[in-house]
Amino acid sequence: MLQIGTRRLTYSLRLDDAPRLVISVYPDLTVAVRAPHGADPRQVDARVLRRAPWIHRRLLEFERYHPLPVPRRYVSGETHYYLGRQYRLRIRRGPEEVKLIRGFLLVTLKGKRRAKHLVAEWYRARAEAVFRRRLAGVMQRTQWLDGKPRAIRIRRMMRRWGSCGPSGVITLNIELVKAPPSSIDYILAHELCHRLELNHSKRFYELLRRAVPDWERARERLNRAPI
Repeated sequence: MLQIGTRRLTYSLRLDDAPRLVISVYPDLTVAVRAPHGADPRQVDARVLRRAPWIHRRLLEFERYHPLPVPRRYVSGETHYYLGRQYRLRIRRGPEEVKLIRGFLLVTLKGKRRAKHLVAEWYRARAEAVFRRRLAGVMQRTQWLDGKPRAIRIRRMMRRWGSCGPSGVITLNIELVKAPPSSIDYILAHELCHRLELNHSKRFYELLRRAVPDWERARERLNRAPI
């Protein structure tokens, strides 16, 4: 384990017939080092430390990612999340509807329709409303970024929370609606800042801090959210 600034870095080391030492950073925030047989561990540590700025930048980029959602069975008693809060799923029979009530995500089913589909439709409807409302708030506070209204697309993304294409359309992971509002604002501001700075450069983070002064805290809450 190495200490790089405020970050503790653990990496895996593989010794084989590699002609040189190679450092790889993966989206799951793991760091792997491949080195030739007989490599001195102290020299490996020294090489990793020299590459610390690059490793740190890659980890910051990948911290936008999140592990895949936990598989759910959609049975009563199961835990689900909405805007950073935890709710217990309760399923009953009756006219179809989904609503939040006193700490429960209450799903009423009619006929043979599965709870999973009804809950998915509810999350999508909520996501469309929440994301547009949060985007309006972020853009109102940061008109210097881009005062023009932006379209939002919602889809299920395997790893990314969001992206912003050349047209300015923002694509958000539907799972983001389960995160705290401050984390949703962070992702929106993050994508808007990419309109002015494509890379994760020093200027990009200066823009992001201007848009979201406590963006590190919002990102940490997102990373820790048990979505």
